[in-house]
Amino acid sequence: MAARFLRCLQISSTFRASSLCQCRHFASEGKRGKRKYVEAAIVKSTKSKKEIVDVWKKMNASELAAALKTDYDDVVEILENLDKRNVNAIVNETPLDDNSILMAVSALNFKPRFINGPARKAEKEDDDLHPQPPPQESAKSKRPPIVTIMGHVDHGKTTLLDALRNSQIAAGEFGGITQHIGAFSVDLGKKGQKVTFLDTPGHAAFSSMRARGAKGADIVVLVVAADDGVKEQTVQSIQFARSANVPLVVAVNKIDKPNADPMRAMRSLLEHDVVVEQLGGDVQCIHVSALQSRNLPALQDALILQADLAELKSTKDGKVEAVIVESSVVHGIGKVCTLIVSRGTLKKGCVLVAGNSWCRVKTMQDEHGKNVTIALPSQPVRVSGWRDDLPTPGDLVLEAETVDRAQKVVNLRISKSMQEKAERDWEETAEQREKDRETYLKNRQFLLNRGQRFGSTLRCVVHKNQRIEKDQDDTHPKFRIILRTDVEGTLEAILEILSTYKSEMCSLQIVDFEVGSPTEKDIELAKETGATIYAFNLPISNQIRQKAEASGCQIDQFNVIYRLVEALKTEIESRLPKLEELVLVGEGHVLKEFMISDRGRKRQPIAGTLIEWGNFEKSSYYKFLRNGNVIFEGGLETMKAGMEVVTSAKTNTEVGLCLLDKNIRFKEDDQVEAYEKKQKSQQIDWFPPGF
Repeated sequence: MAARFLRCLQISSTFRASSLCQCRHFASEGKRGKRKYVEAAIVKSTKSKKEIVDVWKKMNASELAAALKTDYDDVVEILENLDKRNVNAIVNETPLDDNSILMAVSALNFKPRFINGPARKAEKEDDDLHPQPPPQESAKSKRPPIVTIMGHVDHGKTTLLDALRNSQIAAGEFGGITQHIGAFSVDLGKKGQKVTFLDTPGHAAFSSMRARGAKGADIVVLVVAADDGVKEQTVQSIQFARSANVPLVVAVNKIDKPNADPMRAMRSLLEHDVVVEQLGGDVQCIHVSALQSRNLPALQDALILQADLAELKSTKDGKVEAVIVESSVVHGIGKVCTLIVSRGTLKKGCVLVAGNSWCRVKTMQDEHGKNVTIALPSQPVRVSGWRDDLPTPGDLVLEAETVDRAQKVVNLRISKSMQEKAERDWEETAEQREKDRETYLKNRQFLLNRGQRFGSTLRCVVHKNQRIEKDQDDTHPKFRIILRTDVEGTLEAILEILSTYKSEMCSLQIVDFEVGSPTEKDIELAKETGATIYAFNLPISNQIRQKAEASGCQIDQFNVIYRLVEALKTEIESRLPKLEELVLVGEGHVLKEFMISDRGRKRQPIAGTLIEWGNFEKSSYYKFLRNGNVIFEGGLETMKAGMEVVTSAKTNTEVGLCLLDKNIRFKEDDQVEAYEKKQKSQQIDWFPPGF
């Protein structure tokens, strides 16, 4: 044994010496073009320790370069080669993931050692934009009030505003109903005091718009029709005004109608704790006729008085603050937003941030489409120049010092929203995993109780469920749409309506939705998914329409929201399978049973029947009843009148009926009913609110 051990040691020593000689031999041949290969081999064979570098989690690229004492550009190049996703982290100076840090350190021939990094503020809140502190009283000046007109649909809100500004707003609304929030500046009173009006939709579909209108207002004018009283959207408007803590001024409209009863309209407000001055309360109430412009000066005085009581003030100095009223995409201009300035002076060239979007103001226009150079507090303007996504109505607008600052703020907000979404997705994934685990344990225990101890029960169950769902999806009716609207508010309203769709009769799938006219990409998407494009209040170019026709895609245009809902329900119902119903077309009774044989066949029973009323057709569906119980349902083989084969017979005719089922025997006075099968369309069980 000892001899064998010594022999192994000699072989091992010889092998090491031979290997060392070979390495030296290869090194001596480096001048022949193999030097690069030999150097790599020598590095791998050396036992010199790598330099240890302290790193920490959530390092950014510049911190990593400083820790490695390496040129920043070299570190950036390595990070980009490792993972293209690191580019965003480098540009935005956000933390790198741990794997990228480890790989970059190793690539530079260092050994990483994780330590606690320097204290840093968690996602510096100072990097974001925030509203300024309230200005000093000495810097404040009086500003025009912002008045929101609210109420039920068709109670005359837009007509009232039309009369106040002596324009034709209502004539420009499709269907005579307001489908956007309109912002207008109006001169009221003899002194020409300015008031900014917000005209909100009254339809049930636009509840979110009304809520935003109440929050952005100083005064709410609640319009109640004298001939109709308080309705559903009237109550909703009262609730929005209260939640926003905005004072009310009631305008009882349509007092010119023959059936008008202003007192009944005022009393109906008492049920909702709105007590007008005429009934001993503190809420101003003016009786007007918007159509005939009657008593409008009294309403103007009430608004000016309410504004004076509120002592509305703001400052023209400092950074701009505003609120988005509406956003849309205008052909030839781009993304535009209607906003109301709440503080500061807005000028052309200002850099604004709203939500996850920013802009350098290119143009500013008033409600008449005229260009303006500045916008003061409470003044509504339409601003163009927005980048990235459209701001959402209701978003707060803040001014940034530079474009770089605005871009950093938007990137920070997007990063935060993505992180929050990732956390929500992780929670949902964890919940789903827990449910899957429970399903697995439940089915596993079930099989164990049956004596089956092998196989993945969860895999079988999930596979079976997925197969069932797939089979249902293949045959289940479905309707896919691509939605395009003129403005963000309308898109929001339509999506709220579609969110109420819960029917299992037909699947409604929204493939895509966006603000702006349909494009060629939308046509390709519709062709690929089999979707119908719904364009709301948008023009369709001839080029797009021709491409849609060539691709077999359908584009439907709408200008009124309830027409869109009606068309949607019609399209869904057209995809539902027809229901088959039986319509009674004749009755009779059996007089006698005959047993006959035909050409040597087995004798078969024939029902000699008298038709009491209606028509019997050979193709009809028959029921035979005895003592109220059905003994046969189905079709006939033949029908004879006397010796002649017939296909139909009328009232008071005796016929012989031969059934398909030869085992049925007949008795006298058995009842016979003849039915005709008809196809009946189904109606979808979806009733969106307000329609």
